[in-house]
Amino acid sequence: MQCVDVCGAIRAIDHDQTETHQVQNAGIIILADPEMAPQIGGEDVIRAYGPKSSRTDVYAMMMRGYSAAAQAMVTLGGASLIQKGQGLSFYQPDLSLTGDVRIGVFVCKCAESLGWLPDMDLYVEKLGRLENVVHSEVMESACIPGGISSIVKMVRDKGLTRLVLGSCACCALNFYCSACTDQRSRLKYGLFNATGITASMVVTRNIRGEALALLKKDPSQAMSKFEGLLERSVKAARNLEPFSSPSRNYNFAAAVIGDSEAAVHSASILAGVGMDVFMFANGDKPPEIADKFPNIHCFENTVVNQISGTLGDFRIDIQSGEFVQSIHAGAVILGEKSRKNIRYVHQNGMKSRNIICSMQEKDMAGIPFFYPGMTSIAGLFLCSPPGIRISERQKGEAAAVLAAAVMPRGPRKSKGYTVVIDKEICRNCGRCVAACPYQAITLHENDFGGWYASVDEAFCKGCGNCISVCPSNAADSPYRSQKFFEQTLENILLQV
Repeated sequence: MQCVDVCGAIRAIDHDQTETHQVQNAGIIILADPEMAPQIGGEDVIRAYGPKSSRTDVYAMMMRGYSAAAQAMVTLGGASLIQKGQGLSFYQPDLSLTGDVRIGVFVCKCAESLGWLPDMDLYVEKLGRLENVVHSEVMESACIPGGISSIVKMVRDKGLTRLVLGSCACCALNFYCSACTDQRSRLKYGLFNATGITASMVVTRNIRGEALALLKKDPSQAMSKFEGLLERSVKAARNLEPFSSPSRNYNFAAAVIGDSEAAVHSASILAGVGMDVFMFANGDKPPEIADKFPNIHCFENTVVNQISGTLGDFRIDIQSGEFVQSIHAGAVILGEKSRKNIRYVHQNGMKSRNIICSMQEKDMAGIPFFYPGMTSIAGLFLCSPPGIRISERQKGEAAAVLAAAVMPRGPRKSKGYTVVIDKEICRNCGRCVAACPYQAITLHENDFGGWYASVDEAFCKGCGNCISVCPSNAADSPYRSQKFFEQTLENILLQV
């Protein structure tokens, strides 16, 4: 029973809990574990695993999952969720981040699983006397429902507009990475969903990993780090800015280029859920599915010259005989033959390039992680990525569900820290455009007949590649700016 004593006030361990049975209803079952197959049967079961003889391939496993999701989407009927025509996607400005700075500091003990010092309590209490800090407290555990409810209640009772959360969470962003444990995910989800607290008003610090983990080895160093992390967090909270809310035009149609087996399955899945599909076939006759679905608009004997644009507003330049026109679509799916022959132009007036299918490999740096079937161009997918051993049907279905998922059901909001470029000192050298793996940077004409670079915040991932190659320091991050690094370096040198 030592676990009960160690768990202490949280009381997460209950040896008196009895077994319960639940019934869940679903229209489709996707079966990913072949060992459970003998126990489950029926027409509404979709299998998302390969034969036992197939070798383990993570990319193949993922694409089988996408394929199963596509089949479920068609079976359940998703036409009511699909938007038609064109639309403007935007978010209202973040109203939670007001000009009135009222900071609340919440520090989690993590149930003292790594230890705790009395001086830590005293330090958190002193933080309440700092400018703009109206509340500070130490919590037993922030990630349990009671802890989350306590934070939300204090925000409302004291009108807090900024939060400092010292816990195990690394960031306050609305996405999850490999460092997110169940506890971190539960904490972020509990705070940022229907609570009035937004990610832009919270500064999170991993106190558990960066301070408490050192307690047993070096208590003085742990205390020093604890104080430094919280002090810097309070300063950062005073300077928080709302996340960007870029507005974008969306065309809610998809384009499928090619008439291979995979391309045909992509088009049929998208049409099956109600999306308008422009299909550019290579042959003289349209595929049979063009007659089956009235929302597939097939262009026969048409040559696609090039593709430009990005998610929401791709422009496809086509030619039929001597007739030339441009078709706009929100997402594009390319067949393998089309990928090799069609050039992509990120922005009119810039050089075209081949669409490269690159996947991460072990010990190979410099390639961003993309799901199988994705490219570095947001909204452009491959219906038959090479080197993945699954059927062409499954590949096509996987590409379709990726294209359907990327189209917005509502306003999109930037969830991360994006780069900004000062057009007054930009030299228009183009290095940032070449360095950006996500095609998030375009060039625009200024008032003097020159050009400057601009970042599309909807696609910028904040990786900083453009900052590293900018010769004039025009590219910068508002949250980790050049000024921040200069001050950090100055402090380090003074200490030395």
